[in-house]
Amino acid sequence: MVRVLIIGGGISGLALAHRIGQYLAGAKVTILEKENRPGGTIATVSEGGFLFEKGPNGFLDNNPATLNLSRELGLEAELIHATTYAAKNRFLFLNGKLQLLPGSLLGFLGTGILSWKAKLSLLMERFCPPLLEDRDETVAEFAKRRVGQEVADRLVGPFVSGIFAGDPDRLSMKASFPRITAMEKEHGSVFKGFAVQRHDHSRNGKTGPKLWSYRAGMEQLIASLVERTGKENVRKFHASSLKFDSATQCWKVSSSNGEEVEGDICVLACPAHAQAELLKPLDLELGTLVGTIPYTRLAVVVMAFRSGDVPISLKGFGFLVPSIERRRILGAQWCSSIYPGRAPAGMVLLRAMIGGVQQAELLNLDDQTLANLVYQELRETMSVQSPAVFTKVIRWEKAIPQYLIGHCSLVEKIEEKAASHAGLFLTGNAYKGIALNSCIENAEPLAVRISRWWSRERLPQ
Repeated sequence: MVRVLIIGGGISGLALAHRIGQYLAGAKVTILEKENRPGGTIATVSEGGFLFEKGPNGFLDNNPATLNLSRELGLEAELIHATTYAAKNRFLFLNGKLQLLPGSLLGFLGTGILSWKAKLSLLMERFCPPLLEDRDETVAEFAKRRVGQEVADRLVGPFVSGIFAGDPDRLSMKASFPRITAMEKEHGSVFKGFAVQRHDHSRNGKTGPKLWSYRAGMEQLIASLVERTGKENVRKFHASSLKFDSATQCWKVSSSNGEEVEGDICVLACPAHAQAELLKPLDLELGTLVGTIPYTRLAVVVMAFRSGDVPISLKGFGFLVPSIERRRILGAQWCSSIYPGRAPAGMVLLRAMIGGVQQAELLNLDDQTLANLVYQELRETMSVQSPAVFTKVIRWEKAIPQYLIGHCSLVEKIEEKAASHAGLFLTGNAYKGIALNSCIENAEPLAVRISRWWSRERLPQ
């Protein structure tokens, strides 16, 4: 029987444990998680009649990984998708007011979000030649090259902030948005690529991508994966050291209180900064490489108001804020409008994001000051007229890994170096996609790789 240790009980570790159970017969998988609960940033809170997420608020089905896993786990009846108006109506706070984002390229021609020069740049994107040289460029460079400075500032910038809470002038386009860069290479144009994608979906009877969650929140997925793995196999264990014992040919992981566990295979699925600390005593170069992946600071401020105290229509997903507006929130989600049952009758529930790479210093404020700041921002952006009846400040000191220029090359070096340690594997959202779908999708090929490695190890020499 092969013993597999997975350090980190977030979605990457849990999804991998599930896949190993499918691809490596007879494996004994143990997940070591330092926190009191598994799930990492996926955490649902039910309090005061409100249901909200500390981390991801859902997942899109443009990548079917999470949807398929949910069905495998028997969660199909628990799936809910965003309301129709939340799916269609997304807003931008620009020029001092909320403005509806058009749902199509042609829709931008009739909006005041862009000047006529910028609208022309959007229309001409189809004729912009693709980048022939294989070089890494920032998201901002890619956007400016294809659609111009104004579109980059007003549309691409807030889109990047909403996903990465990052700086488009530093993030690698190739690493952060690989599907979009692939569209440019394959079709010569991003908009042509999206058109082909829409045509394929239409031909297969599919509509546009939907946002999904679960009736009781995202933590239902975590609970189901824990149950499938076996609760007894998900242990609270703060890994403090990692070493390979050449005498027994196994990996040994020690905890901060001196407890030790052994495994034939060890997978690090915790955040990159935690991986780095475990790896440096084992392999200084590898640990240092992993430790260079930075994270951003982010706070999620949840606020509930009486419906009558929010005079604007909340029939939508929420809004993003371009950095050129110089506001102190990145945007806000209208949670009670996105999914049903998230707030009691007569109440609305919002989540505002604050901090990120460009305003990380705001997280130095105490909770009350941070909440007051967000309330003031909501007054000025949404005309909220009375203080919140419910507030919760959630801090993520290391929220989202940042895929900076050179990230793809860095990951290649890390994988090459890790491969020199027999039975050691690295995974997590620090490497090949920060989204929930990416973490779940990446679990399957890694499980296959682990299974094949173990099969080769057992072959007679």
